[in-house]
Amino acid sequence: MNKKTAAVIFPIFVVILASLFASKSPDTLEIMAINYGFEGKAKKVISLFRDYSFPFIDNQFVSTFLAGITGLFFLFVLYRITNKIIRYFGK
Repeated sequence: MNKKTAAVIFPIFVVILASLFASKSPDTLEIMAINYGFEGKAKKVISLFRDYSFPFIDNQFVSTFLAGITGLFFLFVLYRITNKIIRYFGK
């Protein structure tokens, strides 16, 4: 297996494994909001990745997995753009 293939397959494998362990429990920021009584004061916003998943997909595993893959894609695009900018100005 060449390096480019491994660079694609490995992150997808990690996302699959991580999505198996995704917690439905609130994170620390949510717990603080609950404890200090300001959880209901948050503004309602439309979010594509609400609770680290796609809200319009009913299967929790598939929803979390696709959100992880989408996040990897966005990070890859951000990396490529940043890399091109650095190379352009680094000449």
